[in-house]
Amino acid sequence: MTAFANELIAEPIQFEQIERNLLQLTYRTPSPTDWVNGILRARVPDLRDQPDQRGPERMGKLNTLRQWHAMDKLLCQVCAEPAANVRTGRIPWLLTETVFQRTGYDSGHTDTPPTCPDCVDDALKQCPALRAGAALYTVATALTAGVLADLYRPARDLMPVLYGHNVFVPWHTGPAAHHRGGLATRQVVHLHGMKAVI
Repeated sequence: MTAFANELIAEPIQFEQIERNLLQLTYRTPSPTDWVNGILRARVPDLRDQPDQRGPERMGKLNTLRQWHAMDKLLCQVCAEPAANVRTGRIPWLLTETVFQRTGYDSGHTDTPPTCPDCVDDALKQCPALRAGAALYTVATALTAGVLADLYRPARDLMPVLYGHNVFVPWHTGPAAHHRGGLATRQVVHLHGMKAVI
């Protein structure tokens, strides 16, 4: 999940006119797989299996591609194996105040992938943010809810001007303008059936 130095490369983005009076953020060389639910996803290389090319780990920086894959497949953020407890089917999740927004008594949003039961102790040892105040929950289900995105407006020359960083854009209510002018950097899931682990 943690990004390596040589994965932190920002590909040039720009606005293009897709219809009369309608602009959309795009890459200079777009691909149909660049968009997810109408929003442009940040492109990053995955150099995890290329140690001679990836550079050192950058603690606190996530690889968008690996984060998205871990959220889609509910993979452990440490070992990249399925995170669900095989006996109970529940998913362990280490959460801090900075990566969790409660939406109900036993539910909330997060952009952090789960942590399998075998890796909880290692995660707490390796990550200063978790050591500073993580709570462990088990979760019944996790469903995609939206993304964290950088939001851009077009300048006169159609070059993007940043006006919002790490803005939550929900799939069901996000304004179309946010989708067309957004660069999704992290997937957000909605956790249901949360139980605190004592």
